[in-house]
Amino acid sequence: MKAIGCVIAYFKNHNNYGTSLQGFATIKAIEHEGYKCRLIQYQKSDSLFKKIRLAPLMFISGGWQAYKKKIKKKKITESTSSYAKDINIRTSVNNQWKSQYMDSYCDLYIGYNNLKSGSKNYGLIIVGSDQVWTPLGLYSKFFNLLFVDDSIPRMSYASSFGVSKIPSWQIKTTCKYLDKINKLSVREIRGKEIIEEISHNKAQVVLDPTLLLSQSQWREEIGDKKPKAEGKYIFCYLLGKDEKVRKEINHFKKITGLKIVAMRHIDEFIACDESFGDEAPYNIDPLDFVQLIANAEFVCTDSFHCTVFSTIFHKQFVTFYRFLNTNSDSRNSRIDSILNLLGLEDRLYNGNLTSQMFSKIDYNTVEQKKNPLLKSSLEFLKSGLALSKK
Repeated sequence: MKAIGCVIAYFKNHNNYGTSLQGFATIKAIEHEGYKCRLIQYQKSDSLFKKIRLAPLMFISGGWQAYKKKIKKKKITESTSSYAKDINIRTSVNNQWKSQYMDSYCDLYIGYNNLKSGSKNYGLIIVGSDQVWTPLGLYSKFFNLLFVDDSIPRMSYASSFGVSKIPSWQIKTTCKYLDKINKLSVREIRGKEIIEEISHNKAQVVLDPTLLLSQSQWREEIGDKKPKAEGKYIFCYLLGKDEKVRKEINHFKKITGLKIVAMRHIDEFIACDESFGDEAPYNIDPLDFVQLIANAEFVCTDSFHCTVFSTIFHKQFVTFYRFLNTNSDSRNSRIDSILNLLGLEDRLYNGNLTSQMFSKIDYNTVEQKKNPLLKSSLEFLKSGLALSKK
């Protein structure tokens, strides 16, 4: 049987724990169904003419904002020596983890023609999850699977557009690639609506791939790793900049008498992170991150995937918004979505962290709500994988 080709967000020197873990979980879920899995890697070899031709389209599709953020981060890194050193430690550890756990799956194709011809090496090609269908990514013809030979089945698992509306000048091409995908699933309800508004295809909403693995399966993956934090603690994983959130958590710390283990400067340098937390390890790989959640007494976060893993390990947790709902960059909807699906709306911060943390979560009820969603998500994955050519 030919291998399943996976097109997922996988990059070296990239420290997004959620991205790494959902890619890892996708591979494991496919293997659990008895299929061999390969991770398709693509290195462009575009001509200067093509880069110039695409530049205006990428500019208006979000490329300028991404470039400005990259330059800002570089300036802060260069001007703050301790920050640069700490981030280098985090990057090195994450790269080592990827080399150990992911690189053996990789098939690298250099140039678009090699990528197209290489697609015939697989029985089926699957894309997902995460924001793989953003407007900025359209022109690579990679995450939208336009490189795949017409003889090879295509599917998506928990893919996301990352926007609530497709730019008008991209609708035709977006419709083209959506109509070519044999089995479509998305992570958010709005993604399903977009697909059914602009294409002739139908889509199913499924669970994030990290939820396809059970608590015991994640513990098996962690194995006998030495914990990066000892004793009882409050684990804090905050991407947002709100100093008031950190003050509220410090108040909760005083009430409990527990130490805070914090992961600082996740997306960018945050001044109020510098003094936040009793322990702030940087030598944390993706499975260390999972273990920090699994071993915590309490979890405070504004992250989707930290919220997800808190539910997997039945933690007492509270999730904060890191965006205003009016913010065009808001990712609040996916946090709302998972909490609503699991009946955990009361885990959103309501102004009284202590009261919320001491309000016991009924995880029997949570599991009862999750099980039908897990069943339908696994059934979708199985039915898609069954399309694979022998």
